Amino acid sequence: MSDTPTDQDARLRSEIDRVAADYDAYVAELTSDQGATTDDHIAAAAAALTDTDLPADRRTEVLRRSRPVLVSTGRGIECLLQVVGERANASSLRLDALAALRAAAFFVDTFEPYLTAYRDVLRDLLTDDDADLRRRAVSTLANEHDPVLQEMLADGLDGNGDLPVDRPTAIRALAEDDHLDNLPRLRELLASDSPDERQEAIRYLGSYPDARDEVEAALRNQDEYRAVRQQSAASLRALDPDRFQEVAKEIAVDSGDYDDVRTVSLSALQHLGDTEAVYQDGAFLDRVREIRDDASAPHAAAAAQEMLDRGPDR
Repeated sequence: MSDTPTDQDARLRSEIDRVAADYDAYVAELTSDQGATTDDHIAAAAAALTDTDLPADRRTEVLRRSRPVLVSTGRGIECLLQVVGERANASSLRLDALAALRAAAFFVDTFEPYLTAYRDVLRDLLTDDDADLRRRAVSTLANEHDPVLQEMLADGLDGNGDLPVDRPTAIRALAEDDHLDNLPRLRELLASDSPDERQEAIRYLGSYPDARDEVEAALRNQDEYRAVRQQSAASLRALDPDRFQEVAKEIAVDSGDYDDVRTVSLSALQHLGDTEAVYQDGAFLDRVREIRDDASAPHAAAAAQEMLDRGPDR
């Protein structure tokens, strides 16, 4: 015989009482009781997670131990949405619940009915007091090209509203959608004093043909950080493969550039470029032979030797 609503309520109350009376024993039984059903586990976990009388660290432990059943069931997802959306909850608990929701999204069929509610919760987090929650929400919504987020970020960057994150992060979030006109903002990011921000700007500029000259300038700039130059090489190759090949040749034979940068250029020409055109360029190959014999640039010399060894006239 199935339980009546009264029986179900009594059993749920019993679970809540067990949590309050002996938390450690409850958690152990919740995760190890072979006789309990999935519904029992979810009901008990939901009762604990939504019970504001329990300390936050205990509720967090319940969440972590119950995560497998919470992320794979509709009732569990509903509970997680409630925990994240309740601003009175501890930030640490809400962050863990949000991470669980991101995992739940991989259960596509189960999660699909909750997509709208999930998006609404994320949008609500954009104005949350907790900076970490705002950043997580921005990151997730940016990947989805969410129009509400994009409008908020554009307004904030233009000085017409508050930004949920710092300005560089807002620019990067908008740049996730290369259908938007992000070029002026990415140029702002490229002018940053932070090499990490410049590297990110260059990465996104690889989608903007009008930025080719700036990307090339960064690649040629010997005072620029190596990581920025390497990203510039990748972006220039995406924008204009022929131009990348010409610039890579110039860098490879430039004795005034760094050994490791020249080495990377030679390797890129050998493995990523138009190898037939490279080996047909006699003047360039003559310079490669000079590099092979240059003791002042041992890594570039080794790369030059490899290129010559692999050539059609080896």
